Amino acid sequence: MPDLKRIRWKEGSFLTLLSLIFIAILVGVNLIVSRFPGRVDLTESRKFSLSEQSRKIVQGLSQDVRVVAFFQEAQQNKKKAQDLLDLYVQANPRVRYQFIDPDRQPALAQQYGIRNYGSLVLESAGRTQNANTADEEGVTSALLRLQQGKAKKVLFTTGHGERSGKETQREGLSLARGLLEKENYRVEEINLLAGAGVPADTAALVIAGPRKPFFPQEVEDLKKYLAGGGHVLLLLEPYQEAGLKDWLSGLGVTPEADILIDRVSRAFGGDFLIPLAGEYGNHPITQKFNVATFFPTARSLELEATPPPGISYDVLVKSSKASWGETDRAKMEKGEAAFDSGKDKPGPLILAALVTQGSPGPPPEAGKKEENKPKPGRLAVFGDSDFAGNGYFNLAGNGDLFLNTINFLTEETQLIAIRPAKSPIKPLSLTAAQGQVLFWVPMVILPLVLIVAGVAVWQKRKKAR
Repeated sequence: MPDLKRIRWKEGSFLTLLSLIFIAILVGVNLIVSRFPGRVDLTESRKFSLSEQSRKIVQGLSQDVRVVAFFQEAQQNKKKAQDLLDLYVQANPRVRYQFIDPDRQPALAQQYGIRNYGSLVLESAGRTQNANTADEEGVTSALLRLQQGKAKKVLFTTGHGERSGKETQREGLSLARGLLEKENYRVEEINLLAGAGVPADTAALVIAGPRKPFFPQEVEDLKKYLAGGGHVLLLLEPYQEAGLKDWLSGLGVTPEADILIDRVSRAFGGDFLIPLAGEYGNHPITQKFNVATFFPTARSLELEATPPPGISYDVLVKSSKASWGETDRAKMEKGEAAFDSGKDKPGPLILAALVTQGSPGPPPEAGKKEENKPKPGRLAVFGDSDFAGNGYFNLAGNGDLFLNTINFLTEETQLIAIRPAKSPIKPLSLTAAQGQVLFWVPMVILPLVLIVAGVAVWQKRKKAR
């Protein structure tokens, strides 16, 4: 018996020790987690994480930012807003937040000019910005405005049949304009026929799919603007020269008289005339760009092997190897296009390129300051404008490519990123066999099992009586 008691005592002691060790491990893990909090987002769309663009903006903050969130104590989406602000704090400790109930502190809400529940006010270095919605888009936009201060001006040319940022139809650029404004750009239109030239405070000039030619004086204005360090985004279309051929030729760029046909795009369920980007250049605009882009009815570009003096090139996008530049327009319109090795150029072909006019030059000598050094002009040329239109803007990476190009031209490189996509609605696609299983199992088999089980239990109880 003493031996049995001793054995039981040892077993009990061992179990107690294991329990204490387990509790100590749990306490240690809890202390580590509380000391170094973290989270893992395993969702496919990364909807519980900040986007790459938001992280770059937050991590680039050089001053403290205080966020004041005005929510009722029991407001339904308060916890969601708190979780979001926690992500900003984790990205950069310079961000701090505070929740205030406007019903309990009405004077403070009035001081900040708050009229609606769920509004946020961001403060930094004596400046304030409001975010009317407590979501990532609203908070990041407010942070951007707070960091940048004055909005940069982006002008869209008019008067030549260009796509308009005010047009909401499929051909318009209203989606592009809306996102530019959310990224703190001031978007306006300009008609160069007015004779005033391009304003000096223009951060970027966009020429989107002109159908009518520019007049010689307008082309001279474009030349002066680019030569003076201006930044231009030119979106061309097949068979439309727009009077810019000589200007581009002087820069070593030739828009080819062709239309791109791509067999790969057809394989993805698209059309032969919607070439898929097959290769991106090693440039900040397209660096780490891992999403597809499509260019409906595009033309290819040819760059001179030896650029003119003071000119340099960067290839941004090339078509796939399965593409070619169709030069026989008549056959193409009849649907009889085929690669002709004597006339057509095989892919990959250049779809977009960046032309830099003027070089930074040698660094200044030691002890000498750099004064009035001219900035290089930059011209981004695309052989397509449809990719930026409302009809294709949200297709894969089309919108990101357009916005990244503007961000680079306006020297807002911290904005270059792949933006967060809206959570897609994914329909459930089933084969015929899967559909049969989905019908028979829940609708027939499971109810029958329940009925049979019920009858069996009833029979058993009946016999027991």
